[in-house]
Amino acid sequence: MAGRGVAGVYRALPELNPVAQNRDIQAANPPEKPVQTLLSRFNAALTPDRVRRYPLMLLALSVAVYLSSAVRAHDWIEPDGQVIGRDYLAFYMAGEMVRSGDAAALYDVGGQQAWQQAFMADINPGWTGTCLYLNPPHYAWLMSWITPLGYGGSLAAWWALCAAAFVATALIWRRWLAADRFRSAVVLTICLPAWFWALAGGQNSFFSLLVLTAFCGLLMRGRDFCAGAVLGLLAFKFQLLLLPAGMLVLKRRWRAMAGLAACGGVTLLATVLLVGPESLAAYIRFGLHLGELLQIEGFDVYKQHSWHGFVALLGHGWMSPLAVKSLAVCLALASLAPLAVIWRGGWSQQRLPAQLSALCVANLLISPHLFHYDMLLIALPAVLWLAGVRPSAGKTGAGAEAVGCPGPEAMRPVLGLGFVWLAISPGVAGALGVQLSPLIMLGWLVVAARAARAYAGTRETVSMLCPGVCDDRSHAARDPAREGPDRHGARPGPAGHAV
Repeated sequence: MAGRGVAGVYRALPELNPVAQNRDIQAANPPEKPVQTLLSRFNAALTPDRVRRYPLMLLALSVAVYLSSAVRAHDWIEPDGQVIGRDYLAFYMAGEMVRSGDAAALYDVGGQQAWQQAFMADINPGWTGTCLYLNPPHYAWLMSWITPLGYGGSLAAWWALCAAAFVATALIWRRWLAADRFRSAVVLTICLPAWFWALAGGQNSFFSLLVLTAFCGLLMRGRDFCAGAVLGLLAFKFQLLLLPAGMLVLKRRWRAMAGLAACGGVTLLATVLLVGPESLAAYIRFGLHLGELLQIEGFDVYKQHSWHGFVALLGHGWMSPLAVKSLAVCLALASLAPLAVIWRGGWSQQRLPAQLSALCVANLLISPHLFHYDMLLIALPAVLWLAGVRPSAGKTGAGAEAVGCPGPEAMRPVLGLGFVWLAISPGVAGALGVQLSPLIMLGWLVVAARAARAYAGTRETVSMLCPGVCDDRSHAARDPAREGPDRHGARPGPAGHAV
């Protein structure tokens, strides 16, 4: 009986019972799941030295590969059969058509093919490719201002304009970030594979990036009308302005919507007067059949980084086009669920960087037309996250969650995986039949939604204990971009804190 009493005391006191001690230790430190272990190891591998060195090595490799192809070009044709400037040929053709009064053939596929074959006949009679023009008529009119320089001269001018657009974008970022973060953001953006693809391919992604950056900057400064008007400039890629416009409506930012409507009205009027109403009607008819046209013309599906590309690759050979489109739409709608969590609540200037970052990610994720060069736009949500997260945010992200941003420990694996995938996806996505970009962007939204939910819980607790402390209306009139540096020399970021 005494023995059982001693044993009972022994079991009741954990400090005397090694079995109970081990159980307490395991409960306090549960084993990591395989995915958590993998992300932890990946996070540990992202040392500052590697983050600086490897992207620069990738940029040097991209430039070397392109130059080795360009120097072997003959009569503007690269060894792989692509014309130098690639997609710029479509922009040049559109500008020349408008300049010569042949705008009616802008959206006639046969007319585009005939024009390009005639143009290339004197340069390289063996060229048989086609670069389809997919943008609205007013964009063709704008291109007509530089096409008189000839193909080579206008391409050089286009590259200079793209570089100027990126410099202007970087100057806006400079208002948001401290010096060290700004340098890192610019260098990593230039090292993005999409940066060089957009430049070498003659694409307009630099202007899309500038417009969206200016829109976010103006919105964070409380200049809603100007923000909406700037967003309207994105009509040359209208699929990228639909979600931001919808969010402005849902949040009742009527002055921003007025600016958007004003810009849209001016654009429509200018199109009718300068290019002709028939070109606008032809563009609408052309857009309704764009999906089928891209399949007929053999566009590389593995280069599409949205849900459409993901589903098309996954269902290749066994899913009908209707099933692909339907599933892509369902996934796009489901992706808006974490975005709704992030934007829940009233309008808050403090939370805008985190909210706009998520909005930009979702905007890319649900876009039906998102090719590899447009992934340059993924730099903007990363910069907005840097502008919103506090340097003091540690492993728990507590400092970041104070303004609804995920902490560095949570975001580093997402950003690292995204950068690596963009670097290897051209060779891997097509071979394996898997496009991981939508999954990575969805993970970004989930991480951001978790931080937003934690922020909302903290606000609710603080509001119960100290009513009025979490009233965001007191921050609505602040313009942090105009405030001077603090005593540590750091600029206040868009959320009102030093970055």
